[in-house]
Amino acid sequence: MTSSSTAPIRITSYGARWGAPPRHDTGALVLDVRDRMWDPADAAITTSLVPLTGLHPEVRDYVLSAPDARQTVEHTGRQLLALHRAGGGEMVHLYVVCWYGRHRAPAVARAVGDWLAERGTAADVEHRDLARPLIHSEPVRQLEACAFCRMAAGTEPTPLVRDWPDAFAIEPRRPVTPGHLLVIPRRHVRDATTDPAVTAAVMQRAAELGAELAGDLNLITAVGRAATQTVFHAHVHLIPRHHDDGLPLPWAPQGR
Repeated sequence: MTSSSTAPIRITSYGARWGAPPRHDTGALVLDVRDRMWDPADAAITTSLVPLTGLHPEVRDYVLSAPDARQTVEHTGRQLLALHRAGGGEMVHLYVVCWYGRHRAPAVARAVGDWLAERGTAADVEHRDLARPLIHSEPVRQLEACAFCRMAAGTEPTPLVRDWPDAFAIEPRRPVTPGHLLVIPRRHVRDATTDPAVTAAVMQRAAELGAELAGDLNLITAVGRAATQTVFHAHVHLIPRHHDDGLPLPWAPQGR
C-alpha cells in the first residue's frame, strides 16, 4: 500500500463473499475477476498457492499469467487515467473483486497500481479482505465422511421436507418439538461463520420455510463444540414453539 493520502486514484481489492465495497462519493470503476484468472483445473498448481495471498510473488505470477490478465490491467489503467482527467482532478476509485479477496483481486489491484506508477500517476492500493479466514475446498475424503454432504449428493437416501438448488430441509433423527426441521446448505462449510454467502442463503431458506408455519419458532445455529455443534457442516434448526412446551432455552429464565 502506498503511503500517500492525496493520490488521485484509490484502488481497493475485496471479496464478494464478505459484502459490498465501502460506499464512496467519487467516480468509481469495478473490475470483476471472480470467474477469471484462476483455473479450477489447475489444482496441481493452485493447491500450494491457496495458503498464500495475491501479494506473494507465486500467486501474483500465476494470476497474471492468465491469457487476458496483462491486457485487462492495461485497459483498466487507461480507463482510470481517462476518468481522472475527465473529472478535473477529482479522485477516482477502482474496486477489484474476486470471491474471497485473498488471491486474484489483490494481485490484480497491485498490478494496476504498478502500471499507473510506471506512468507517473500515484495510486493508493488497499486490500480490504486480505486477512479474512482462509476458505477452500474440503478434501474429498472429508466430504465423503460428512453425513449432510452424502445427503446432498444423494448417496445417503433421506426423505426431504423441502429441496432447493442451494439447500434442503429434513426432519432430525431426534426432534425436540413436533415440526422440528434442519435446513442444510448443499455446499459443505464448517459452520455459520465460514462463508457469509452460504449462511445468508441457508438462513433465507429457513426463513421462507418458517414463514409457512405461521407460528412462534426458534431459528438456531451453533458454531463449535462448546456451543453444542456436533455435525460440522453448517445447518439451521427450525424449531416450532408453544407456551409450556417444556423446552426453555439455556439462557432463558425458567418458569416464564
